[in-house]
Amino acid sequence: MTPPRALRAWIAVAAVAAVVPGVAAEEPDVAHQPSPCTVPGQPISLCASVTDDGQVAKVRIYFRPAGEKFYSFVDMAFTGINFCGTLPAPREGKTQALDYYVQGVDDQYDTKRTSTYQLNIQPEGVCEFPPIEKDAAKAKAITVYATSSKQGKKLPGAFQSAGVTYVPVKVK
Repeated sequence: MTPPRALRAWIAVAAVAAVVPGVAAEEPDVAHQPSPCTVPGQPISLCASVTDDGQVAKVRIYFRPAGEKFYSFVDMAFTGINFCGTLPAPREGKTQALDYYVQGVDDQYDTKRTSTYQLNIQPEGVCEFPPIEKDAAKAKAITVYATSSKQGKKLPGAFQSAGVTYVPVKVK
């Protein structure tokens, strides 16, 4: 059975767009509503809406104590509505803020990221709506990846290490 004429035309245009240089896929669209603050001692849950004209391959939160040189990252998982990830709990008195951004990568390796945001660490009661991870299983199973071999083999001291697996960069 032959497809209808309009469908055949659409298939032909899609096939040409897939092989003709200069007809590029769009980069992912990454939307995130930043939170102004969080509290020490509690893992942080951050979510973002990431869409693409193809498939979203990976979404990550890159973060660091404010002023530090290197970022670490956690992968975000699709929740059915958006992508969410859990950052380790900041240790009280070890940092005043975290810098972070969300980055999406599509199946064509196009990337897009948000602006860099600052998440201030404030005492409980001062920060009105901290983005605390409420799922105990997620809070106890955080995997943090280093982005540089200069970060060493353990989680930065600004974060609590309980429930966190740290993956350093392997030097070959």
